[in-house]
Amino acid sequence: MVVQKKLRAILTDEGVLIKSQSHHMFNKHGQLRSGDYLSLLSCLSCLDDGTLSSDGGSFDEDDSLELLPLNTTIPFNRILNAKYVNVGQKGFNNGKISSNPFQTENLSSSSENDDVENHSLSNDKAPVSESQSFPKKDKWDTKTNTVKVSPDDSQDNSPSLGIKDNQQLIELTFAVPKGHDVIPQKLTLLIDHVSRKSRANTGEENISSGTVEEILEKSYENSKRNRSILVIINPHGGKGTAKNLFLTKARPILVESGCKIEIAYTKYARHAIDIAKDLDISKYDTIACASGDGIPYEVINGLYRRPDRVDAFNKLAVTQLPCGSGNAMSISCHWTNNPSYAALCLVKSIETRIDLMCCSQPSYMNEWPRLSFLSQTYGVIAESDINTEFIRWMGPVRFNLGVAFNIIQGKKYPCEVFVKYAAKSKKELKVHFLENKDKNKGCLTFEPNPSPNSSPDLLSKNNINNSTKDELSPNFLNEDNFKLKYPMTEPVPRDWEKMDSELTDNLTIFYTGKMPYIAKDTKFFPAALPADGTIDLVITDARIPVTRMTPILLSLDKGSHVLEPEVIHSKILAYKIIPKVESGLFSVDGEKFPLEPLQVEIMPMLCKTLLRNGRYIDTEFESM
Repeated sequence: MVVQKKLRAILTDEGVLIKSQSHHMFNKHGQLRSGDYLSLLSCLSCLDDGTLSSDGGSFDEDDSLELLPLNTTIPFNRILNAKYVNVGQKGFNNGKISSNPFQTENLSSSSENDDVENHSLSNDKAPVSESQSFPKKDKWDTKTNTVKVSPDDSQDNSPSLGIKDNQQLIELTFAVPKGHDVIPQKLTLLIDHVSRKSRANTGEENISSGTVEEILEKSYENSKRNRSILVIINPHGGKGTAKNLFLTKARPILVESGCKIEIAYTKYARHAIDIAKDLDISKYDTIACASGDGIPYEVINGLYRRPDRVDAFNKLAVTQLPCGSGNAMSISCHWTNNPSYAALCLVKSIETRIDLMCCSQPSYMNEWPRLSFLSQTYGVIAESDINTEFIRWMGPVRFNLGVAFNIIQGKKYPCEVFVKYAAKSKKELKVHFLENKDKNKGCLTFEPNPSPNSSPDLLSKNNINNSTKDELSPNFLNEDNFKLKYPMTEPVPRDWEKMDSELTDNLTIFYTGKMPYIAKDTKFFPAALPADGTIDLVITDARIPVTRMTPILLSLDKGSHVLEPEVIHSKILAYKIIPKVESGLFSVDGEKFPLEPLQVEIMPMLCKTLLRNGRYIDTEFESM
């Protein structure tokens, strides 16, 4: 057995600093390789999905004992959980080491019988969940700090823990990069110093009694702890890998952060609509769609069809764990296409209200209008998306092939378009963007509950300014928020503008959306904002030569296509499009819609979701 010496830490403003440990070594079972810790010392961006981190790889028989780097800060935004370890518990015997209490534990392959409940849903149509139980900063980085290590820290050879009255053993669970993912790890630390905030709050006589609470408050600042999550999985999503991706990549992070998870599997087309329409909303605060973008669309529309839809949209946050072929919601909201990073973002993100769009067509407007969270499109993009479903196995390349084929053919899609503008010109749009880009950042819909041990300073950080007070109300929405301002049954309003027929008769791309990314590497709406009360509109026409369309399409990954003079880019409040072709379709959030007049309007701040740092991913539109 490897005898370990004291592993001690202190709290800093950034996180938990490993203060001292003399030759703290652990064997290969559950150890962290030095490569993994080097990853911790790197500045990581969620969208990197591990490409900037060291590939820790797997452990093999030749791995030697590693030394935990001194003066490593585990940042609060990577900490999942913390709890006290009592002397006399496993690994301790009257303060003496009897086993290896400080050994790190790899939790990424935890048993499926961990401490998380999994129940069947209340409605008959919803699937029974699995019978087994399942268990802020703009840069998420880990920093190194230099502290002076006292001589007795580095020279003490006693195996005794030597716990003093003002010290506390704390088990810390945190996320570390491993390969392309993040995984949970556990580490037991001897905290021998706490911040002044905790000291002032708890008093000198019981200095460490509030240490765990302070760690958790800082780790979940402006975030809700211990979420109750309904995970909806499309087992056929992501080429049939959605279930495995969730269980192996996302679930370990959610479990170790203390989330209560229930799982439902879709069994037929549009099943998620029925699940959302019939579920018991009192049991959950979050619906996580482990899928592509189709399941979030169905969930939002299922909630919309409930008789208590006001309560449902007030209570539930709808988010995505990217496990499908199209993961625009996760990329835009969590800033990543990786399920493990998205799970970490989910537990750390800010609840924020975002705009939705309401779609009406003659064939269903008297039944239920359709809500859209992502986009609507007509023309080349719609046909390239829907009509290449038969080659979905090819991945994103099938969409690119479809667009290129239709552009080369010079196909056009004549129509009539009526628009209610918010910012018509590109100059007006830029002004609108700059005025609104920070208005939604930090607009929480959840106000963290203060604990008895919370210090005033900590609580002041969690409190929201008066300008967003109304948005914090649990009853922010009422039935009036669901009423259409421009019903399709009424004539086109006089203050709407009809687009030039020379443009619309030669239309190639008509695309409207609310999220910046429509797919990985496709930043189609770089000026999209979560809740600015507008829809982004992008239009091109067939008169643009192929020699000009090629660079436009090639710049979609950067979002700079909207700067090209041939591309129309506006902010609108509503529109109506009337096709003039005999065959074709609309695509709404990737779903096929009938070829008939379509009218869409903005539905301000209707949906609650989870945004990293309370905003969409930075598209760099401001500097374009």
